[in-house]
Amino acid sequence: MQTIRDIRQSNEGVVIPSSYTANGWSSVLSHEMNVLFQAFCYVTTKYETKAEMEAALKEFKALEGTFTAPVKKQFKSEEDYNGYVNLLNRFKAFLSRSNYEYPTSLEEAVALFEKWGLVIDKGDVWDVPVYPFPDAADLFQLNEAETLALAHVKLEALVHPIFSRLIMMLHERDENSFTLSKAELKSMLNTNDEMLAEVLIKLTPYMEKAVEGILEIPEDESMTFTVVWERVYEDFLGEQFSKNVQ
Repeated sequence: MQTIRDIRQSNEGVVIPSSYTANGWSSVLSHEMNVLFQAFCYVTTKYETKAEMEAALKEFKALEGTFTAPVKKQFKSEEDYNGYVNLLNRFKAFLSRSNYEYPTSLEEAVALFEKWGLVIDKGDVWDVPVYPFPDAADLFQLNEAETLALAHVKLEALVHPIFSRLIMMLHERDENSFTLSKAELKSMLNTNDEMLAEVLIKLTPYMEKAVEGILEIPEDESMTFTVVWERVYEDFLGEQFSKNVQ
């Protein structure tokens, strides 16, 4: 197993395992528990003992008052309060379905993280796994919609870095229209047929005109497509930045 403490010396920033999102945790856990996990990654990267880590966790302002009953005066409006309570109750019901109780203290939340394998208790210090990383789908009772949603999250986590690489490589050519075969694209991206298919599906909304039957085109047959860069800029950089690029 590889952990944050194994690799933190070679990383100047805070190590946050990418599998936390890819394996569904950021989608199924509450906001407070997501904040707590990121805080754990920080203290695991920066501190040497459990006592130091525990003290640092208690200093996080974002964790103040978490896992206690919400009070109306803490919110800007009654609407905000009711919205938060509804989300919290939905998450409590989600945990209850899998026979877990929502934590009522930081200590109880840490105990859940340890039970799920998100945090490793090594006696005098805590650690966080990097690889292998637990999969939320293995630990919770999911309905069909949740199972499909987490499968999409996992697929997107795999596809997006390759798609981003393709976008950068095409943009470097300073062109709008491209003529390439699937074999050339696979070579450019160092990927396989299945992943290329997902990348091409993700690229299609950014094309001026979709390539008909794109998934059935033979590997060595060239296909021509035009990228509408304005759509890319809006999604990747925000509309306000689109005029500053190219």
